[in-house]
Amino acid sequence: MKNIYNKLKHIAVCVFLVTTASSCDNEIEDIGGAEQNYNTTYGMLQANTDLTTFTKAIQLAGLESTLNTADDYTYFVPNNATLDGYLVANGYVNDLGYPDVSLVPVEDLKQLVLSHIIKGVKKRVATLEGVEADYLTSGNYSTMANEVNPDLYLLGINVTNGVLKVNGSDKAAPGLDYYGTNGFINVLSNVIELSPPAPAITGLSQVLASSGDEITITGKDFVKVKSVKFDTSTAEFTVVSATEIKATVPADFDSFALITVETDFGVSAPSGIGVKYLLYEDSLKGSGWGWDAQPEFESTEKVSRGTHSIKKVAAPWNGLYMGSSIVLKAADYQFVKISIFPTESTKIMVTINPDRGDSSKGTTVVLVPGQWNHLSIPMSDLHPELLSGGTFDNVFVQEFSNISLTPASVFYLDDIGFL
Repeated sequence: MKNIYNKLKHIAVCVFLVTTASSCDNEIEDIGGAEQNYNTTYGMLQANTDLTTFTKAIQLAGLESTLNTADDYTYFVPNNATLDGYLVANGYVNDLGYPDVSLVPVEDLKQLVLSHIIKGVKKRVATLEGVEADYLTSGNYSTMANEVNPDLYLLGINVTNGVLKVNGSDKAAPGLDYYGTNGFINVLSNVIELSPPAPAITGLSQVLASSGDEITITGKDFVKVKSVKFDTSTAEFTVVSATEIKATVPADFDSFALITVETDFGVSAPSGIGVKYLLYEDSLKGSGWGWDAQPEFESTEKVSRGTHSIKKVAAPWNGLYMGSSIVLKAADYQFVKISIFPTESTKIMVTINPDRGDSSKGTTVVLVPGQWNHLSIPMSDLHPELLSGGTFDNVFVQEFSNISLTPASVFYLDDIGFL
């Protein structure tokens, strides 16, 4: 009997030692207290008590049968605290104020879940001896969400010195990953969102435009564009790329409009085109005069836009005065806009409420000869004291190089106004 007892004791010790050694070789430190050993990746998700919100999201989105397969997967899973914080920030809370993933619309939840999963590969950050896997490197990856909706952003991965950051976040992943028989789970401290943000306009090909003109709108995130509007008028448009749109100026465009681009993901901030008040387009809205050589207010020799321009012989120091038919509030405008074509190189001084010959009351500009110079002069450079409640009703342009030319320089002015 004693010999049998000793043999059983010996067997038990051996089993304990073998089990201990196996556990040391195979076990990865857990989070949330769940024991993590070799298992399928989906099984590991179910077992991990700190990833239960994401697991519930999978079930609510109807994706359990899609993901609980023998295919290879790489998961990027926000822990419960991170995902719950996301739910609160987006208003998915119950009557008691607690985060509730069941309140997320099913289609949104499905996209959210699939945005965190790459199918067909097993990738992790740090190498692990004895584990067969590919290793994550910096770059863009296609997720299961991209397969459903190719307009979504790709998943951005950054791996630097063994530290993982995902989707442009400055938050490093906690450094915990879990391997299963068919993949890896990389635990995150941020939630991945692949939907493009609202579009943004960064530039227009024309400062001024007429009805029927085709303009180029540059910017970013022009994805699934629904409309391009000039104020409330819808324009015809063609999306060239995610950063460029061709649009036709609507027929009812006057002299100024705010352009917006709307996509499935939001509406851009407005970008202004034209001028709010045109003092001169094809005719002067007020009175005008010059000295030494009277201006021609309806010249057809050279125009920037439309059919007429102002022609002025630019002898030294002589200039041009243009008065508005209405009094304007300086605070309503940011820029004086003038298109001017000089035949020779010259410098001009521009101001409002003119102070003839006093450059401290205006601003000087050197013009490039032989082409239209489209000037945007800040109102703050022209009598800045008017911006706190003052008014103006005229523009003054004076030749300011004091150089006698033979023949005299001529400049043409067009599209004079205020933006």
